[in-house]
Amino acid sequence: MVLEMKLSVVIPLYNKRHCVERAVQSVLAQTFEDFEVLVVDDGSTDGGGEVVRKITDPRVFLNRQENRGVSGARNLGIERARGELVAFLDADDEWRPGFLETVAALRKRFPQAGMYACAYVCKKNNRVRLPKVRGMPLPPWEGLMPGYFRSAALGDPPIHTSSVAVPREILLEVGGFPVGKRMGEDLDLWGRISLQYPVVFSWSPGGVYHQDAENRACDRFTEEDEHPFVDTCRSLKREEVTPAMRCDLELYVGRLQLENARQHVLIGNYRRARQLCAQVAAGQFTLRKWMWGGRWNRITRGIWEVKTMLLAKVG
Repeated sequence: MVLEMKLSVVIPLYNKRHCVERAVQSVLAQTFEDFEVLVVDDGSTDGGGEVVRKITDPRVFLNRQENRGVSGARNLGIERARGELVAFLDADDEWRPGFLETVAALRKRFPQAGMYACAYVCKKNNRVRLPKVRGMPLPPWEGLMPGYFRSAALGDPPIHTSSVAVPREILLEVGGFPVGKRMGEDLDLWGRISLQYPVVFSWSPGGVYHQDAENRACDRFTEEDEHPFVDTCRSLKREEVTPAMRCDLELYVGRLQLENARQHVLIGNYRRARQLCAQVAAGQFTLRKWMWGGRWNRITRGIWEVKTMLLAKVG
């Protein structure tokens, strides 16, 4: 399939020597070949950059910087990208061969969209799991998502960082990834884009998310951390959220707060976990119509799950 479009692939690298070559080779094996690969070595100390440097394909470029975190590395890749579309791949993940061809074709069909995402699979200990993505027509459908926030609230994330491409001009417009966040920086960016642009989704599996990788950012949670998209929503003006989107967005924020509460329980910060549960429960009154459709049940179950965790920890 011939598609006149250049894509840039951004791979942030920090101490992933053992798997970064697998990631790069999965890009080089793509059926769509007009791309550049920008590996950003974010101050690695394990020699991962040298592994990349030895790859001789002229489409692979190694960029180095002092450690600024995964968002800083991705943003540098966006800044130096020359492609119309920028696709992201974590150094411990990989792509299936047709991913870039799929997102390039979606870009041609839906030029008005702000993101182009493919389904992904999760792999851990050699076992593969298909995420339960809700709120969309069944496979093999592809097209404009009926509602990103509804889908993200009701099931597994519909968008994974290693299975999405975004027009470079939109990444620059919204400011890229938030720097200084230990987790949730990708969800914040997807949310900010989804507030302004439609999102395209394809059930064609594109990414393989390796959940057993070492040195994953989501394993370094601290007491101060919370999902940055919750902060983004606090600063939104009412006119920035359409009436049709408001309930979906509130439900999604409630889910993010619950996930945050679970993390606080796991690190022993029980007071903050209780506060977050109370905030989510208070939001029930603004989501009354969701309750009758059963959608609120997911949040209700989540609150009780966190409270059960708290009881097991502190009695």
